[in-house]
Amino acid sequence: KKTDAKKVKKIISSYVEKAVHIHSLPARSAKNKANGAPPQEKKPAAKKAKTVVNNIASLVNGSDPRSFVRKRIAKDFDSKTFYGTIMEYDDTEKPAYWHVEYDDGDEEDYSKKDLIKALKDYEINGKNDTNKSDQNP
Repeated sequence: KKTDAKKVKKIISSYVEKAVHIHSLPARSAKNKANGAPPQEKKPAAKKAKTVVNNIASLVNGSDPRSFVRKRIAKDFDSKTFYGTIMEYDDTEKPAYWHVEYDDGDEEDYSKKDLIKALKDYEINGKNDTNKSDQNP
């Protein structure tokens, strides 16, 4: 009887090892199984990186609006990037705006949405700004 118990234990042990091995194999689809393709390792899900837009939007929404005065911005016009400086913040009107003067002499008023986009564009293209300052976030 002891011999039979050892045999049974050995057989069960063997089945358990096989079951563990099967569960640890990479998965493959029914189509790949039918075609005889080898199992594919599952890749871990990619982490979503914070985008520049979200970081800058958080910065704009959480900061004193006047803190952006003298910051450099970039804006794309007809596939060409133009650079400018935020000269003032005006909250006497609703909605409030930031006044921008471009290096070529043009001027424009920015809403919060415009400001976020221009700061994001500067984050990406600012390395090409010939008049850059160390003022930007």
